Amino acid sequence: GMNINHTRDLVRMANCFYDDNGVTPEKRAEDLNHVALCTWAFVRSMKRHLSPEEEDEQEFRVELYEKLPQQQADMIIA
Repeated sequence: GMNINHTRDLVRMANCFYDDNGVTPEKRAEDLNHVALCTWAFVRSMKRHLSPEEEDEQEFRVELYEKLPQQQADMIIA
């Protein structure tokens, strides 16, 4: 539970501390979405690591490929 709370804090802090001077709202949104997705991938990977492979591996792969760019998902799974 603490890891999830801490990762949620990271995303919240990124949103608060991201200086939007000199960056478009679109770029800011893209960057913050990237932080959120990487945070999600970390938490989801920990869940997979702590679960029996036969219970979660297929769902884990499907979720990664749905949410992340293929190259990033491939690197996590490798």
